[in-house]
Amino acid sequence: MVAYLVLAALLAGSSAVGDGAESFVAALQRAREAALAHRYTEVIDTLTPFSSAADPEVRYTATAEIGRAWYHLGAYPVANRAFREAVAIHPDRAETAIYLLATSHLTGDTEQALMVLGALLASGARDLYLAVTLTGTRRFFQDPEIVDLLERHAVPLEVRIETGSVMAATLRDSRERVLEALGVGGDAGGGRSLTAEAGPALIWAFLFDRDEHLSEIVLHAQNLLLYTPYRLQFGGGIDWRASPAAAIAAWGPPFSSRPSEDGGVEMSWEFGDHLMTVEFARPGAYEPADRPPGAAMIRLVRFRAHARSAPDRIE
Repeated sequence: MVAYLVLAALLAGSSAVGDGAESFVAALQRAREAALAHRYTEVIDTLTPFSSAADPEVRYTATAEIGRAWYHLGAYPVANRAFREAVAIHPDRAETAIYLLATSHLTGDTEQALMVLGALLASGARDLYLAVTLTGTRRFFQDPEIVDLLERHAVPLEVRIETGSVMAATLRDSRERVLEALGVGGDAGGGRSLTAEAGPALIWAFLFDRDEHLSEIVLHAQNLLLYTPYRLQFGGGIDWRASPAAAIAAWGPPFSSRPSEDGGVEMSWEFGDHLMTVEFARPGAYEPADRPPGAAMIRLVRFRAHARSAPDRIE
């Protein structure tokens, strides 16, 4: 992404670009095409002559792209050295820092990985998908120091089951009120849903009826847990770690309960004018240490207002 922006800037400023920079633009284009075809050795060969360029922007872009190529080749120590050089030039570029985090962790430099992750979390980052997946999801969460750091920077996502409210947005609120509650600008556009993702993973969806009132809320608890610092908080001591037994003890017996195909269970409760359905499943890569191994925990939460018509479900 950074390389594309630099390429665009160089092309836009062609009147001030000399022969060397023009050669870099051509080389970067060739490297991009090679990377798309997974010819990573070609990327390295093409951009290495520019990794010591006098222009820091050229040097940064070449070094970062070379680091990515070495990463995809599985040469993590070499990739790590490249990302260290790139981050030294541009410590403000989050994507390069995340690659440094991943390669540091993969090469055993936990101190460096924790420092980068801590800075990322302290900056207010909410999308951790790249940091988790580049490192290897299961490996990322098997590190107790990383888990501890994540929990220290956890962002509570408050859910009020009696009113069907999430982050101060409540079922039957107007679209305008929901946008205000979520801190989303009015330029979010129309449509029947308002969604958010971490990487490609859907983390929540707010769905509206034909009258532009909130009729359904879907929270993908597992994706929130894996790819963001958000942690579900239901009040009364119930949070994202709740088991089916803990939920029943807190909310009473569900009016509906059925097993899911993957060995989990789906339970539904009714609260006056709305339904709450919670899917429980065995944990994935992130399993709390204080619970029995393999014990089911919340995977998805859905609130739905009683109405004659409702938008299509989002899974």
